[in-house]
Amino acid sequence: MPVISGKAGTLLLGGNIVSPISNWKLTITSNNKAYAANDTGGSKARVAGVNDCKGSFECKVADTGNCPVGAGEQSLAQLHVDATGADYYQVPIIIDRIQVDVDINDGQIVAFAIDFSGNGPLQAFGVLAIPS
Repeated sequence: MPVISGKAGTLLLGGNIVSPISNWKLTITSNNKAYAANDTGGSKARVAGVNDCKGSFECKVADTGNCPVGAGEQSLAQLHVDATGADYYQVPIIIDRIQVDVDINDGQIVAFAIDFSGNGPLQAFGVLAIPS
């Protein structure tokens, strides 16, 4: 069984592709709550809490475009892991931070590093979906 390479991953914000993008990251969490009671056998048990996500992406600065989002802006993100168009996460997001990286010493390519937080329910499609 072949594995999926991230080399063809893409990011769409509000239906528009972000380019040139070099990477994206998504962290999905559940705020699970620990408790002890007379039926937990002297150990902590947990109950699933509120789900959340956060992430980041980096796009290179091109002389024909601007940063694709602004701080505090909300958008619908589609984070594709491959070129099929079927394997992706979709989540409403809000932009937390934008960092511009300009390396004068080594002359590296200028990039926007953008951090975001989930702003609603996350959906997974294709091979990323949890089997029912």
